[in-house]
Amino acid sequence: MLKGRRLVYPRSGLRPTKDITRQGIFNVLGGAVRNARVCDLFAGGGALGIEALSRGAALVVFVEKSLKVISCLKANLAGLENVRIIRGDVFRVVPKLQDTGFDIVLADPPYHQGLADRTAELVATNRLVKIEGWLVIEHSRQETVRVPNGWIVFKQRSYGETAVTFFRRQE
Repeated sequence: MLKGRRLVYPRSGLRPTKDITRQGIFNVLGGAVRNARVCDLFAGGGALGIEALSRGAALVVFVEKSLKVISCLKANLAGLENVRIIRGDVFRVVPKLQDTGFDIVLADPPYHQGLADRTAELVATNRLVKIEGWLVIEHSRQETVRVPNGWIVFKQRSYGETAVTFFRRQE
């Protein structure tokens, strides 16, 4: 359905997820994506959320702050159903989505700003993911992400300078 879709990005300011990283993420998630309710934080051009849709996600909510990036995101989502875009800062939007019960939250915050750690804590504190759900954070290999209370690290993978940490909610 979505194979071969060419995504558009602004000329600068974004670090799109590489294909090998995206494939690695979804290989680990496997069948958990089918019929899942997914949230894509720091969505950028939407590559992670679009991949979730292509693998059968029931709904994807994209959260992105930049108006310039949202115009690209809208173009990338043209013609797709079961998508919602929320414009705003992740740290202000997530508390409004508290107890939403997503099956999977994908996050690709800017590197080297401490945002991966803050995002994990934010998602956990606001119970954005249902029990046994997933939080997947893409971050720099040089950054470590603390495990929030009530969560476990399921797996961690590295792809060049990028690391991906897969958390599962255990409460």
